[in-house]
Amino acid sequence: MIDFLKNTVALGSGLALGSQVGLRLGFHLQPHPMPHQMAATLDHPWRMKYRNPGATLGLFGILAGMHVLDLGCGTGTFTVEMARMVGSEGMVHAVEIQRPLLERAQHRLTQAGLAERVRFHHSGAYRLPLPDASIDLAVLIATLPQIPDKARALAELRRVLKPGGRLAVSEELPDPAYVPPPVTRRWLQDAGFHPAGQSGTWFCYSVVAFPEPAPLERTE
Repeated sequence: MIDFLKNTVALGSGLALGSQVGLRLGFHLQPHPMPHQMAATLDHPWRMKYRNPGATLGLFGILAGMHVLDLGCGTGTFTVEMARMVGSEGMVHAVEIQRPLLERAQHRLTQAGLAERVRFHHSGAYRLPLPDASIDLAVLIATLPQIPDKARALAELRRVLKPGGRLAVSEELPDPAYVPPPVTRRWLQDAGFHPAGQSGTWFCYSVVAFPEPAPLERTE
């Protein structure tokens, strides 16, 4: 009986591991947004133990009056805290490609009494509905690895960032699309960003980066 139980546990563990490996491999071979049907995981109490919105966003220097982009806002888990931090003079642009998630975020901000500080955009990352040089800080939390064309998305983020603006990318190991910090930094550098700081651990980390200055045109 003991051997049977051991074998059953080993089989179950092996199947679970194989499922995780297959899921993660699928995300890396064909990056795509997490299906909206899994939205409950975004606000799960276990996630909130290592993903406290205030603690996460506190690393990015959000100040009152800022214009902040929450790209891949999901259900608004972090949008609420962003809206509180920018104050009544600031603005948060919540962008989400999946309408069911965006609707949940809108309801959440309305319930919190903060909807007037947020503009909701049903959009992807390649053509953001924002003017050039209009954003002080762009935040991507568990989002960048899920974007198929990262170079195109990062170029668009450079377009909307103000001179002196910055980009914050944060990743977490439970996300099937997770990549370790060196991969994130390489993506940013290849897209013309200068990673200026990193916090956290490999389990859950954040990288803050600034756009590199555009090269000066030579004149004869």
